[in-house]
Amino acid sequence: MTEAAGAGQVRFFNVSLINANVMSLPRFPEPQRLVGELIHSIEAVSPRFAWVQFLFRRANYSPSLVALKNAMNLAAAQIKTPKTSLIDDSEYDRPELHRDWYKRSGERIKRIDALVNSPHVLLAIQGMWVGDPRKLSSLPFKDCYDELDRLGTFVYRNPWMLVELVERRMVEDISSYIMSYAHSRMEPPSFLITREEVPYYLHLPVSKGSDFLKSLTEKAKFSADIPPGDVEKRGAEGEAAPTPITSSTVLRLVKVPDISEPLKEQAVERLALLPSTTTRGFEVVYAGGATSILLSSGTKSDLQEYLATFESVYGALNTIPVVPRPEFLSALPELLGLKT
Repeated sequence: MTEAAGAGQVRFFNVSLINANVMSLPRFPEPQRLVGELIHSIEAVSPRFAWVQFLFRRANYSPSLVALKNAMNLAAAQIKTPKTSLIDDSEYDRPELHRDWYKRSGERIKRIDALVNSPHVLLAIQGMWVGDPRKLSSLPFKDCYDELDRLGTFVYRNPWMLVELVERRMVEDISSYIMSYAHSRMEPPSFLITREEVPYYLHLPVSKGSDFLKSLTEKAKFSADIPPGDVEKRGAEGEAAPTPITSSTVLRLVKVPDISEPLKEQAVERLALLPSTTTRGFEVVYAGGATSILLSSGTKSDLQEYLATFESVYGALNTIPVVPRPEFLSALPELLGLKT
């Protein structure tokens, strides 16, 4: 591979609402399936490297949403009011009355009403890709949608995004994107979901068969028959105790539980408890034909609580602390032609 070709294959991306309908609550068609489909789609195109971060935290955007609702009601009332001709005083409809914004404003305002009264979770999906940039379109995020909007992948070449990935930083305030919706739309880098949508995004992969998810080379036996919350017995049978968390705020799952069927409703409800007031991360890293799953948090103490919540769903997980930067990044300067 030439230097130019190497540099040309490095991309950064962010997943967000295609039409910036900030009240949309997109989700994958089935809970607990997105991560497996994501890993499978990466395996299918086999890039040199792929890093996908799901960063999330609890939030409260009710004041901004209420303000948006009031602004939309005011704008809709103005659009509904006929204009008066300066020539003969006759009234005529405003052009906006027949456009999509007004026609769907009632539906969107109703969604805001429902969203205001639900616990909010702010979610950012972002990552890095080293491979054919056209293959980014094969990732399954486009299949996350609702009646108001769907997710899309926005691709960038700005290397400063690498700092955001390593530091696990997300845009934590999208109030300006919400407030601007009534008069202009910008895709928010992070988007809102509720606890109900959490199991559609944050979960361990579910295999469809022995040939599915081949890049997860280290798997642990999994039992779904133990009641949720029984950390000692549930999950990986016969595995060593998890490694204690030391100075790192990033953990790698040594072996990923081999889950053949989605967990039952009672266990799924506990996935909704994963968001915290501290930014947490669920990450998929693909390099050298192998996939790793990472858990991260903004603080060491919160990482311990995060892991405990995950284990209340999946049982004791064998994890090891790792450095924040994936090993592949050490080869990036040479790939970009920055090393002589």
